[in-house]
Amino acid sequence: MNMQNQPKYSQFRATFAITKASLRSIFRSPSAVVFSLLFPLIFIVVFGFIGGGSVSVDVGLDKQSDTLNPVIKALKGENSGVRLKSYNTNQEMLIDLKKGRLDAVINVQTMGNDNTGKYKVALQLSSASIRNGQLFAQNLRGVINGINFGGNAIPDLKILLDRPVIVTGRAYKSIDFILPGQLGFSLL
Repeated sequence: MNMQNQPKYSQFRATFAITKASLRSIFRSPSAVVFSLLFPLIFIVVFGFIGGGSVSVDVGLDKQSDTLNPVIKALKGENSGVRLKSYNTNQEMLIDLKKGRLDAVINVQTMGNDNTGKYKVALQLSSASIRNGQLFAQNLRGVINGINFGGNAIPDLKILLDRPVIVTGRAYKSIDFILPGQLGFSLL
């Protein structure tokens, strides 16, 4: 047998031949076309429109926090994206913060023994929902600056925001979302 006359093997031609044969077999079966092409596209379009663009942040209110201060009033009144939640114990609240059920915990304390209008705000964020927590921290800075320096600033009122403390919680990775999705889709 003469090896010189045989065409040289091409990886590209082999891949192209397999791809062409696979596409032919998919397009010959209507159910394969629907479930491999149209069904995923329909899912993307339908779920793309669900959910809206607004972000809501769940914030726990510390048991020792002063609830009659201007910061809490501003968060309750003006900002519809913030949901303040009260807990029976701080332990329950910290568990929810670590698990990512809460995005932040806020504690507002009166500074000093006299009622001079000075407040200290402590903020705890969770590493499990760091994006929403940082969004809330930025929003909180804006609220505090609006109270301290805004057009309706209250004289002799001073609110200080401590550096946020990040509580280590469950760190979600992309595989935590991809794997269940792929398993569910393969079951379909």
